[in-house]
Amino acid sequence: MKIVLNKCFGGFGLSHEAKMMIFEKRGIKVFPYLFKFGDEEFLYEKLSKEEAVSITRDIIYFQKDPQLDSFSKDWGEEDEFDSIYLGFDDDRGNKDLVEVVEKLGEKASGKYSDLKVVEIPDGASYEISDYDGIETAHYGFQTGSV
Repeated sequence: MKIVLNKCFGGFGLSHEAKMMIFEKRGIKVFPYLFKFGDEEFLYEKLSKEEAVSITRDIIYFQKDPQLDSFSKDWGEEDEFDSIYLGFDDDRGNKDLVEVVEKLGEKASGKYSDLKVVEIPDGASYEISDYDGIETAHYGFQTGSV
């Protein structure tokens, strides 16, 4: 069975390109916006395709198109554009995740990660531990690690 681990200091994270590919595989249309915290508000700026190549800022993905180049929202204001997140903390063997990381290689890694697909025995239960972001998978009754 294949699972995805982060193998550098930092933490597990996907690149924008990898996230967009997973959304596409799942048939989910999203609208990416750059995101940052203001003093008492959230600030959003539409992400252009040209910018996406070298982006290091946080990105939020909306399922409804805000149809705005930029906008702000107060803390606690309702999410009217239906933001969506990809979380793989409990499912590192997710088929879409594994396929995208294999296809993109190092381009699948987020800004503080180095994602690798590793093999563990089929059907084995596993736990992931980390030291400052570097992850190790522990699996089976007789513990092995990768």
